[in-house]
Amino acid sequence: MEKPFRLLEQTKTLLLQEKLSRLAPYGKAKRDSETIWTQFQDTHPEPVVEEVLDLLDYRDRATSWRLDAAFCLGLRLGMELGRLDEFWDSEA
Repeated sequence: MEKPFRLLEQTKTLLLQEKLSRLAPYGKAKRDSETIWTQFQDTHPEPVVEEVLDLLDYRDRATSWRLDAAFCLGLRLGMELGRLDEFWDSEA
């Protein structure tokens, strides 16, 4: 099951990147955050910037685990719902 799961995760990543690249609010938020980050780096000493980067890494890691768990749960729910006859009944 390891290979199919890795393939699903790679597909998820590519589809997510494609979707985000088409969302104008995401693009604006990304550009704004990069501008603010550059300003922060320009106005704070290097040790502070490094500490903030470490903190952001920890937060990103936690967020990544949460998003991966949500993806797996959605995949599992989708597979379970796909097995239910009610969703395929043409008379309903």
